[in-house]
Amino acid sequence: MKKVAFLLCLMGCALLAKAQGKADLEKNRVALGGLLTSSDTWQMDLSYHYMMLPYVGVGASVGYWAQFAIDGVPQGEGWRIGDDYKKVQNFYFRPSLHLVTPTLMKIADAQLRLFAEPGFIMNIPYCNVGVSLLDAHGLERDVQNVSTSKGNWYAFDCKAGLSLFIDNVSISAGYQYSTLDVLGMRRELVYNNKLFNDFYSKRKVQHGGFVTIGYHF
Repeated sequence: MKKVAFLLCLMGCALLAKAQGKADLEKNRVALGGLLTSSDTWQMDLSYHYMMLPYVGVGASVGYWAQFAIDGVPQGEGWRIGDDYKKVQNFYFRPSLHLVTPTLMKIADAQLRLFAEPGFIMNIPYCNVGVSLLDAHGLERDVQNVSTSKGNWYAFDCKAGLSLFIDNVSISAGYQYSTLDVLGMRRELVYNNKLFNDFYSKRKVQHGGFVTIGYHF
């Protein structure tokens, strides 16, 4: 029994060393992703995670999001928000954890795994828009800028889905939940005693679907 226990211990150490060696070779993960959300926005980001453990990584991403549909138009007597400012967009920084399971299924040379990526998204905390001043015929006669550094510029989110690993490349797809309010900064703008928030729909949580291509080295 002692010999059997000794052999099992040696096998366990060998497997652990092999797994650790593979993990050492794949400690870095770089990924490019795209996302569509229920807030009528599209999003692109570039991320990096350091896999400090085989199934746990820490890192961050930088990205950009923008509306593709308008949600209300702030306007009043003799003014309206400029055409170039009707849609909202922003750059962001997002620290996050990357959690991945061991292989659940093998398909030829590919490995299927589950993953989750909780994060904290931070937009640029400043908003500036141009307001078109109109003449009696509704034509623009001047432009005035209004800005704010107030409002909701950060949010918590989480991505979850499936990853297909082929050698050092992974293709991931899944669902994202976020508390991000894309109009969070715009709501605090005021012009001619009119709060922009009065023209926008109520704040809602954000749902989205994404696809990501990653490289592991």
